[in-house]
Amino acid sequence: MKRFVYGFAAAAAFFPMSWAQAQISYSFLESTLTVSEIDTSFGEDERGIGVDLRGSYEIMPILQVFGRIRAADFDDIDLQTTLIEAGVGTHYDFSDTKSVFLNVSVLTTDLDIDIPGLGSGSADDDGYGVSIGYREINHTPMEFRLSIDHVTLNDSDTSETTMDVALMYRLTQRLKLFGGFQFGGDEGIFRAGVRYYLGNDN
Repeated sequence: MKRFVYGFAAAAAFFPMSWAQAQISYSFLESTLTVSEIDTSFGEDERGIGVDLRGSYEIMPILQVFGRIRAADFDDIDLQTTLIEAGVGTHYDFSDTKSVFLNVSVLTTDLDIDIPGLGSGSADDDGYGVSIGYREINHTPMEFRLSIDHVTLNDSDTSETTMDVALMYRLTQRLKLFGGFQFGGDEGIFRAGVRYYLGNDN
């Protein structure tokens, strides 16, 4: 899976060169199915299935607020994880088709695990996140998104920086199919779902 992720990211990087036309909006609702792969202390990668729900609303021409809930279930090791995030962001549009953004957020995580023979346990933590990224839309129905995301957790005193690459395909003026990868940290995530725009006609 990791080789496929890296290949996807490398190929996607070439798309923006020829993209142009449409309008970028930061007001949307997004629902995706996730497939996660994490490195464990047992020396094996574990996979889990989950959902990732996001919402963003552009309250000013350069300012947006957003929220997110992500949950995943890893059956092989009986592990459940939950992430709740809320924040504010700013963006600058080079044109109707090219935009950069910066998001900052507060977040909380929750983990529940049950290991046969060892018992069960849970842990929660909070922290903050910072994300900087680039979006571009072309004259075809495609949109490209790339971001670098950093998360720091307070109690566990850990931090992680990952890269996120996504492609979207426009079905209607407001509805898009969504596919993307997050990689570079202890957890790799593949997402596939839909995004519905609330504001600008994309």
